[in-house]
Amino acid sequence: MFIRRTALLLTTLLFSILPAAAAEMGLRGWGLRAGVASDPDQLLLGAHWDLGDVAPQFRMVPNVQLGVGDDATVLEGTLPVHYVFGKVDAGFAPYVGAGLAVAWIDVDHDHGHGNDDFLDDEDDSDVELGAKVLGGLEWTMRSKNKFFVELNLGIGDLHDFQAVAGWTF
Repeated sequence: MFIRRTALLLTTLLFSILPAAAAEMGLRGWGLRAGVASDPDQLLLGAHWDLGDVAPQFRMVPNVQLGVGDDATVLEGTLPVHYVFGKVDAGFAPYVGAGLAVAWIDVDHDHGHGNDDFLDDEDDSDVELGAKVLGGLEWTMRSKNKFFVELNLGIGDLHDFQAVAGWTF
């Protein structure tokens, strides 16, 4: 119960400071993201915000994703920091990063199959804290919008792996 309250408090705090952080750093854009995840196996749909640089070549790109499938629903918020390498001759910029994540997980135990072992307790829903490490490639389009592909590895009771693509306006 303490972990749930702490996670909800941290999530509320995070979403209350995001507008101020965006104004301070300079919101560069926002966008949509979609992909797939494993454990549980899900389709993902979400949004992200490029809040700008927190230091040279380091930027903050928080995101929110909804995962559905495998008899579970996962609503996850992540606060990652990306280290962006310089553009290469092929026109894309690689990046790596890490961040903290909080997820609300609802598992449907009524089907008698699926991913019932994803949560260790008997509850149908839980709030979990974890971390992510990630890497990706980003292209700036002629319209100045950005397209990216990204791989995420979860640490803790989060998705083990995510492959995501997105567009930043």
